[in-house]
Amino acid sequence: MSNGTVPVASRSFSGMPPRLRRRIALIFMVITVAACLVAAALLLSRAADERRAIEQRALEAAKALSFGFDQEVAAVNYLLKGLSKSPALLSGDTKAFYDQLKATPVPEGSWLVLNDLAGQVANTLRPFGSPLPRHVDFPNYREAFERIRDRRWAVSGRMLAPLKGSIVVALSLRLDDAEDRMNGHLTIILTEARLGAILDEQTLPTGWVKGLYDRKFQPIVADRDGRKGSDLPAPATLATRLADAGPDSTITGTVESTDERGLPVLVTFRRSGATNWTTAVTVPLADLNAPVTAALWQMAGPGSLLLLAGGLAAWFTARQVEQPLRTLSDQVTGANNKVNELSGQLLVLQEEERQRIARELHDSTAQHLVAANLGLATLEGTVVATPASRSAFAEIESLLAEALRELRIFTYLLHPPNLAKDGLQATLRDFAEGFAGRTGLVARIRIPEEVDDLQPELQRAILRVVQEALTNVHRHAGASHVSVNARIRSGRLLVRIRDNGHGIGGSARPDGPIRLGVGVAGMRARMEQFGGSLRIRTGRVGTCVVAMTPVIRTKRSPQSAGRLRMPWQVRLPKANGRTLS
Repeated sequence: MSNGTVPVASRSFSGMPPRLRRRIALIFMVITVAACLVAAALLLSRAADERRAIEQRALEAAKALSFGFDQEVAAVNYLLKGLSKSPALLSGDTKAFYDQLKATPVPEGSWLVLNDLAGQVANTLRPFGSPLPRHVDFPNYREAFERIRDRRWAVSGRMLAPLKGSIVVALSLRLDDAEDRMNGHLTIILTEARLGAILDEQTLPTGWVKGLYDRKFQPIVADRDGRKGSDLPAPATLATRLADAGPDSTITGTVESTDERGLPVLVTFRRSGATNWTTAVTVPLADLNAPVTAALWQMAGPGSLLLLAGGLAAWFTARQVEQPLRTLSDQVTGANNKVNELSGQLLVLQEEERQRIARELHDSTAQHLVAANLGLATLEGTVVATPASRSAFAEIESLLAEALRELRIFTYLLHPPNLAKDGLQATLRDFAEGFAGRTGLVARIRIPEEVDDLQPELQRAILRVVQEALTNVHRHAGASHVSVNARIRSGRLLVRIRDNGHGIGGSARPDGPIRLGVGVAGMRARMEQFGGSLRIRTGRVGTCVVAMTPVIRTKRSPQSAGRLRMPWQVRLPKANGRTLS
């Protein structure tokens, strides 16, 4: 450009109000959603408490039923023990003992049976002397007989009473002769009606099932909505849950299952170690989850209204602030354009100043250092050689050499090869070779030939970004390798400078931690002139500078035609010795 400035990519703020409207709407929606979430949390917490209360009620009901059956069994056990001490029984007067059994109060619907080792001897359901069943008439007699003999008393499972044709359970007490040998057993029969009366002591909500099951999980009696019977099977998973239970263990718990209709249910149960019976209360999961479902429905309506109100409020607020923000946006746009223009001018001035300083350092300061080094060599021949003088001359000579090497590195970094003459690809290659030769770093460069088709101002900006990044690597990174990679894809140029140093926040340095200075700000400003950006990622394994900008290709110059795309990897030794050019 005629005034020496670089093109400035102006930023339009005309889109600011729409974006701000979206942000305002988002803020309102976030506040609204947060309020809904708080209300939902409170409702769901209360619903969860209600759900736990329902589950606890079912479990307490199952335990209460189990205790009720245990007490019934204990009561009739005491009754049988009292009858077993009867003088009529001990003397063998069966008729007198039968009369005593008939006169003994028993639970409603129950009856008493006296058995010897072969079969029934007396049964209060029949007149004395009537034909009575033998033990072999019962299919599971052998198992029941063994339990009575081993445990001295036993509670049967579900069984069919042949004399009544109904479902019953038998509670038996072992009888012994004078030599303590088993000679029979005394039994009381409890009917389904009697056990159902115990179930009635627990009132449960409609749809819940309460039941009593024997050790094989066959139903003895169950109740659903007042309809009792022995045809409601135990929940499918109950037997699996209690498969490993010991014969005398009492277990209480809950398990999810499905009922005989295939509906999901929660089963609360208690298995009694005294009777081996299991009482269970089955609750439909729909009832158990009803509080949570109700809470969700309660939240749905008010939540929708609240979201709608929040959206309308956001829209109204955005409309109110749109015009003032548009005016402010136009003012910011004008100020931003001026700032960008000034930034471009400052960068041009900075470049010119760097070139002037580089020439001054190379043409004046470097020559003075060379002259001082030559004068020192002349002086060394005229001074009496002593160990101390030789050491002093060597140290001064080393310091001059190091100062001259550092001066030439910074001079080269300030004023790299000619970009307009060679193009960006060759310039970056030559710059990397010179940088590697002067610093002893291994530099790997991958630059496509398409970069020579970019507009000259952008090529100069990319060169300065790479230059500044490599300068920072030399000064601060403590690296041994550095790479510069560039590629053009989808209309965007991406340049990545990576080193293997200790990173910006890495190992301790004598002058303290590295801070981002004006160099990085200048790199970012150069990229922003063209609508691009600069990102820096750093860690313990090095730092990566990524410059990205949209590109507009120009017609390729004759000098750049026919160039090949290829990487270079160079490593030159550090300068040393007395003679420096």
